[in-house]
Amino acid sequence: MSVRHWFGPHGKSSKGQGHPIMYGRPKAALHFDAFPDGGGYPHRFLEWAFEMMGVSDPSCVLHLCSGSVRSGITVDIRPETGAQIVADCRKTGLADESFDFILADPPYAADYAENLYGTGVVYPKPGEILAEAGRLLRPGGQVGLLHFIVPMPRKPLKIVGVWGVTTGAGYAIRAWTLLKKESPPYNNSLEFTPRAGGSG
Repeated sequence: MSVRHWFGPHGKSSKGQGHPIMYGRPKAALHFDAFPDGGGYPHRFLEWAFEMMGVSDPSCVLHLCSGSVRSGITVDIRPETGAQIVADCRKTGLADESFDFILADPPYAADYAENLYGTGVVYPKPGEILAEAGRLLRPGGQVGLLHFIVPMPRKPLKIVGVWGVTTGAGYAIRAWTLLKKESPPYNNSLEFTPRAGGSG
């Protein structure tokens, strides 16, 4: 197993200001908007994640626990985020096998969820998020989870790779785990599938 590191530059955002505008391909895209309590991915992370996943159209990506994300299809349990779909990310109500790409950046612990957002009682564990993602993904689809832990894969999902994500010295490092939905019959191995190309 190899662990790769992606080092992102510091954004100029601060709590209460949301995130700076991030630019996508092939044209400029607004991925983040101002949101009172912040939340979201590190500056320029989404462009890198889209490249790693092979996303050509960011508007087709489903974002679970979307927070301040404004591109793609957004799902968050908090109405005040302005998400397109207000729902628990563990039970979205969306159709089976309806997405090729899913990204999730949930709170990293129940007390973290409670202290920041008042959602500790509905804190989604990584395995629960991945169970819903496995249902929503088409065979061959991918889900990327940003968290403090690397989740245990459960069929039909298999880990493609894990990268360390940091916003700089003095900040906690997170794991971005990329998983792919296999078609039956499933491989029960916990081994990583090597990913061709890309240094991360």
